[in-house]
This record gives sequence, structure tokens and C-alpha cells, in this order.
Amino acid sequence: MSDLDPPSLNCTESEFVEAFRMNGFLSPLIDEAVSGYVFQHREWFDHAAALNNAGLNAFNRRDNEVVGLTSHDPKSLATRMIYRTLSAFQGSLILYRRGMIAEGDTLARNVYEAGFWLGFMHREGDAAVRAFLNDERKSQKSRATYYLDQFENGSYTRNSEIEEQLRVLVAELKSKIVNSDTVSVKMAAERSGLYGYYDAYKHLSASSAHNSLNSLHRYLQSNPDGTYDGHIVGPDPDSLSEALPVLCIGLGIALAIYCTIVAIDDDAELQRLLIKTDTLPRVQTEKPD
Repeated sequence: MSDLDPPSLNCTESEFVEAFRMNGFLSPLIDEAVSGYVFQHREWFDHAAALNNAGLNAFNRRDNEVVGLTSHDPKSLATRMIYRTLSAFQGSLILYRRGMIAEGDTLARNVYEAGFWLGFMHREGDAAVRAFLNDERKSQKSRATYYLDQFENGSYTRNSEIEEQLRVLVAELKSKIVNSDTVSVKMAAERSGLYGYYDAYKHLSASSAHNSLNSLHRYLQSNPDGTYDGHIVGPDPDSLSEALPVLCIGLGIALAIYCTIVAIDDDAELQRLLIKTDTLPRVQTEKPD
């Protein structure tokens, strides 16, 4: 087999299907299939790997510069956020390599969300930090309220000392929560100047993030007459032609803004890759009216 020939499985198609029915994505035959999926989309997979390495290089260049800054400093937050973004990107690629599109899309969604927050932080650093703090206080209040409810409804053994501590914590957090500092992902996209990419985020959310009629519909085998005949399960390598560009565009947005926040303007390789992301061929999908 030459380098131009796609790798082939050491089994028949029926054996592959049966192995998947028995073990799902944990089937060892999926491991064999990976090289074939990557081969079909090698240009984008190679580009994604290069983009990931350039992103890690950008992170490493500014890793130590956050020493001495507060954890709430925009540069400090942005540096932690870009590392989390790169981790989500890597996780998505791992899943895409196995043809797990819906699962990889869930992490790709996180990449876009981070891009919106980085853009918001770049434009309105103080407001973005306040929004982060406000969101954390709301989250802590929700958890504390839940635990307090568990004591009061008898699910937990009553403990007056802990219950009083929780009441004090809830009251303290409630006093610090400011409704005007509450920022949704949509608002972050708008305030970041990246609202044009919000449709990609919503598409990823609708198809992968939550159990919904839309996200579950993809598993139904449709007939031309509108009826259904069983389920569609297994890897979906054909969708990689759309999924990989969307993922790389999302990381490119986040990296470009991160480099602006931390003042990296001399990375020629990263700039080349960001430009290449926009020039690589991709499948055009029709948007609904």
C-alpha cells in the first residue's frame, strides 16, 4: 500500500458493525479505523495539530508572566482560559479522530465560548472580570443553597453548626451578586465584537450539548415517506469535513485575541496558521432561511 492509498480495516464491514454493536466506541476496531478517518481529512488534521502546537507555544511564552498578578487580573485570567481552550480543542480532536462528532462538538462549543469571553475581556477588561466574579458567586450560592435544602428536607443528618455556616454564606453571597454584572454567552459574544460567530456556537449547542429533540433526532434512520426505520449509531467520519474547519476557526479566534491581550505580535508561524485556516478548502453547508 502506498502513502496515497487509504488505510483499510483488517475485518469485513459486517464484522466492524457487529463489534460496534457489542462494544460501541470502546471496540478495538475503532482504533483500527482512526488512521482511515485521519487519512480522509489529513489536511485539516495536520493543520489542527500545527495550530495546537502554535497555541501551546503562545501559552508557554506568557506562562510565567502572570507571576505577581492577582488571579482576577485580565492577563492572568486570559492565560488560564487559553490553556483550558487548548485542552478542549485537543479533547475534541481526540474524539473527532474516532468519528465521535457529537461528542467532539460538545468540546468545540467550549472553544467558541472561550473566544467570546476573551474578546469581551479584551474590550472591557474590568466588566469581564466583574462578570466572572458575579457568575462564581451565583454558582457558590446555588451550591450552598442546595446543601442547606438537603439538611432541611432530611436528606442529610441535621447539623446546626454547618447549617448556620451555610445560611451566613448564602446571605453574604446574595449581598454581593449584582444583576447588572450578569453576562450570558450571547451577551459576551455581542460585547466581544464576535457575534458573527455566535451562530456556529448555537449550531454546536443544538446538536451536541444537551438532550433535546434536535440532538436526539440524529440517531433516527429516516425513510423518504417520513417514517423511521431503526437507529443510526456508530462513527460519523463524513461529518469531519464540516466539524474540523469549525473547530479550527474557533481556536483561531481565541488565539488571536489571547495574543492581543498578552501582547504577542511577533509570532510569524501562528499568524501564518491563522491565515491558512481561512484559506483551506472546506465543505459549504446551506444555512436555514
